[in-house]
Amino acid sequence: LSVALSGTVLSRCPACARNFANLYCNNICSPNQSLFTNVTRVVERTTPQGTSRLAVVEYQCFYQQEFAD
Repeated sequence: LSVALSGTVLSRCPACARNFANLYCNNICSPNQSLFTNVTRVVERTTPQGTSRLAVVEYQCFYQQEFAD
């Protein structure tokens, strides 16, 4: 859903939309997240089943210049 919404906003520039989607997918789905992601803020939330869980609400990403280019 988030990628679809950003795609709508970035629809004037297909290259920008693809780059954003690629960056988003790497942030969310990469098996190597621990190598470039630093969690900076979490909150405790309760699931619909009543279980207490931590949720990441803020993080920093560090990319090599080659990836950023």
